[in-house]
Amino acid sequence: MTGTENETTKIRIPRQERGIKTKEAILQAAMKLFSEKGYHGTNTKEIAAAAGVSTGSFYSYYKDKRAVFLDSLSIYFSTLLERIETYLAGINFSTMDKHEMIREVIDSLIYSHQVFTGFHKELQVMYHSDPEVQLIMDEQFDLGRRKTLEYLLMNSEELKVDHAEAASIVMFEAINSVVDMLVFSQQKVDDNLIKNELAKMIVSYLYH
Repeated sequence: MTGTENETTKIRIPRQERGIKTKEAILQAAMKLFSEKGYHGTNTKEIAAAAGVSTGSFYSYYKDKRAVFLDSLSIYFSTLLERIETYLAGINFSTMDKHEMIREVIDSLIYSHQVFTGFHKELQVMYHSDPEVQLIMDEQFDLGRRKTLEYLLMNSEELKVDHAEAASIVMFEAINSVVDMLVFSQQKVDDNLIKNELAKMIVSYLYH
């Protein structure tokens, strides 16, 4: 399909089950290829083939590969958030030992990152090259910081920090950095030892 055809093709918003499934197949195929080959190493023809549709059908649902990449971000982040909330749903943070509580938060983030691992790596590249991707990711990071603040305020009377919101940012960034390290690179020190030391550091920083 030529560039002119791409520009004149009307983007379809699927309403019937068949169209919804086709768009979902394109989206899942794109995420898999972006994870394996990177954004710049993937083209729309490959995405269409992996989804089992024609290239023309691809352009009925997406203007270009960037459009499907941006759409895939919402799937990625909603899946991460769902896995975190599911993991933490049965935990009573108001009565749990503080060290154990922080360990659960760390483990929930590690658990959430165990889907679309390759896609996450590609996001780090796209963050620095695409302003819209950066904006979407910054919004998600901000959501993560707000969620962290919510958990901190469950035990606000025990906090020793001067500013809970600032502390939630410090906590979020510290945990997020270590989680990325544990998930995406091999360590010479056992993961559980690293998680324990991180939890001890955060508990000492936050609580009386």
